Amino acid sequence: MGKKILMICYYYPPLTDVGCKRSVAFAKYWHKEGWHPHVLSVKNPDKYYCSLGDDKPPEDIPVTYAYSLLNVYRFFGRVNGILDRLVGLFGGKLKHNYFYDIFCVPDIFFGWIIPAIISGYRIITRERIDIIYVSVSPVSGGIIGWVLKILTGKTLVVDFRDLFGVDGAKYNIIYGGPLIRKLIDRLIVASILKLSDLFIVTTGETKELYLEQFPEVREKIRTIYNGFDDQFLSVVKEQEKNSKFTIIYTGNFYYNIAFDYFFEALGILKNEGMINSEEFQFLFYGGQIERIQDSIERWDVGDLIHVKPRIPYVDILVEIKRAHIQLLRIIQPMISTKLFEGIALDIPLLSTIPEGEVARIVRKYSPSSAVITDESASSVASWLGKAVISNRKDFPGNNIQDFLASFSRRELSLELLKFL
Repeated sequence: MGKKILMICYYYPPLTDVGCKRSVAFAKYWHKEGWHPHVLSVKNPDKYYCSLGDDKPPEDIPVTYAYSLLNVYRFFGRVNGILDRLVGLFGGKLKHNYFYDIFCVPDIFFGWIIPAIISGYRIITRERIDIIYVSVSPVSGGIIGWVLKILTGKTLVVDFRDLFGVDGAKYNIIYGGPLIRKLIDRLIVASILKLSDLFIVTTGETKELYLEQFPEVREKIRTIYNGFDDQFLSVVKEQEKNSKFTIIYTGNFYYNIAFDYFFEALGILKNEGMINSEEFQFLFYGGQIERIQDSIERWDVGDLIHVKPRIPYVDILVEIKRAHIQLLRIIQPMISTKLFEGIALDIPLLSTIPEGEVARIVRKYSPSSAVITDESASSVASWLGKAVISNRKDFPGNNIQDFLASFSRRELSLELLKFL
């Protein structure tokens, strides 16, 4: 008989953020294996930061929603905006929101901590829970699990989906906040990891980074990739390609890493007459288009760009399947879910990424994809021009079966169960 596990997951349906997908898959597949997950999530998520939709949690898995006493993202954003305007009167400009650093410890979701601890303790004692699993981020979830571990002595599994409390300079991730907050974050992570019985990360490079800075976790750190839930393959099925040759990108564009050269490449192809607005489009499902507007105008490619609001996940998968190429961008050492979606859906990837773990995965499972590491417009234009001419006819398919054997969410969920 499977064990009872309390899953502390801020990101869980009806939220639709990408962070929900991993927790939902674990809950669903653990339940199918005879385990008994009970999810603890948030009743009133911060609607100015999170994406709230109509997604339903898996059936037959109990969920308890704890209230957040405060949701502060919008408030401190407005306060910082006012201060920025005042500073602007004297010719200055704020480059960082220090209100989040000073008042939001461990993160902007701190208002959820106390109600969730109370609810979590009640669930553990009432349901006789065996294991506490925490999905991080947010780090406030880690604090909740840490306190419940102290109160109950139950096995604590901490799953870091994102980097927190480590120096990311190795991957050019520069921390912009005050030093004292950096030290506080590191102390929080060290405290959580000290009490954890199992520490999960989502990439091999992330594992190496934590081992370099927290060598004491060597015996309990494991890598479980995000992967792709292959149940969606039967939903998406085959789709007719868009009439226009389409490059698609969905979600966060990662505006803090170089992107101008991609739009320069489109400009090169447009000027050479290889693409035009009647036969080609870059389809972007996301937000903050104003942050790339300068590049779009600089290279005169506005007529090629189509920006649309985010849509439900299944609809996004359909749009990816209908595209000809998916643009892949990452912030190393993390792995974007777009990698797993694109390969599983048999879409060639235009991967403008650094050398490393993701590049190796693309080359292994998607021989038709491009891996461009030099941030060069000419390199992007050269590969993309050939792709447009061939219209993918000469592209070999992705190695989907081998890929899913290693990266299906079902298999990854069962792999984690072995550690539990």
